[in-house]
Amino acid sequence: MSVARFSSGGFRRAAMLIADQLESFLGNFESLSSRIRHLSYNTDELGDRIDVRCSYIAFKDGKQTFDEFLEVLYHQIVSFCLPRSEIAPAHDRMKQALADNDTVLVNQISTQLHERARSLFMKAKKGSHRSGEAGEILLFVLVEWLLGAPQIVSKMYLKTNNNMPVHGTDGIHAKFDDETKKLLLYWGESKAHNSLGNAFSSAMKSIKDFIDEGGQDFEVKVVSSFSDFNTATEEAKQAFINYLDPYSEDYNQCITVFACLLVFDFPLNDSEHAFTESANKAVNDFIKSLPKKLKDREMGDIRFEFFLVPVPSAQDFRDKFQIRIGWPND
Repeated sequence: MSVARFSSGGFRRAAMLIADQLESFLGNFESLSSRIRHLSYNTDELGDRIDVRCSYIAFKDGKQTFDEFLEVLYHQIVSFCLPRSEIAPAHDRMKQALADNDTVLVNQISTQLHERARSLFMKAKKGSHRSGEAGEILLFVLVEWLLGAPQIVSKMYLKTNNNMPVHGTDGIHAKFDDETKKLLLYWGESKAHNSLGNAFSSAMKSIKDFIDEGGQDFEVKVVSSFSDFNTATEEAKQAFINYLDPYSEDYNQCITVFACLLVFDFPLNDSEHAFTESANKAVNDFIKSLPKKLKDREMGDIRFEFFLVPVPSAQDFRDKFQIRIGWPND
């Protein structure tokens, strides 16, 4: 791999190109705020390598809007499943159709995108025999929305188009920190279980296996070959590739972080206020227990972004989403 060398001025331009390109990849998820609420926590005691957040399904008349939440999640499948090389031309066609007042064509293009995404989703599920994709989509939303780190590789697309192994990460995102000039690569891992402890243990096992088996080297190769930067200018693409190349000085400024979604059963309370109080206690207990749990697993030096999502039923979260996609429970 040839590596372009930049002067200090060239480096600043390269950094700006990467930051601008990633910014253009970001989706707008503000419309989801009516369905998903967010809680934040002070994690200073965990150092600067770990952060913890909690999101929960919005309430209506004392009950969580579970079905409405899943419907909103379903409509993210196009952005999650398809690469921008497919989405961008379709959006251009839709803009032209709107300008021509051709509503039939607009609806046709939109339907084709959703059917294409749904088809990929179903095909990937048949190949992997997994039922965790609802969590993968939720993780995709939270990482882009809360971290400002867009998805740069559609793993769902690769699973069905390039015979990619299914044991890799659940998502690949990136963010450029303009202050430190570091490129943050996020490897996604999502788990949905009947308890927070079980979800955590399952996620840590998957991540430990991934690291021990050299999964990070494989995923970097995936990013190098299949990221959405392939649709960017050659200059922006080369600047990005330099951060992934061990023969480049920029490689030293590429930081990997595990973005870990934990979906777990959590009892409903009489009110949203009571629910958030209970959730806050559970999350604060989790934060206090993290240092020892990670140390016991010899994972204390890994960077983590934890996203905790309490739901009425993790099993229903999986099953109902499968039904909405069109894949009945076995």
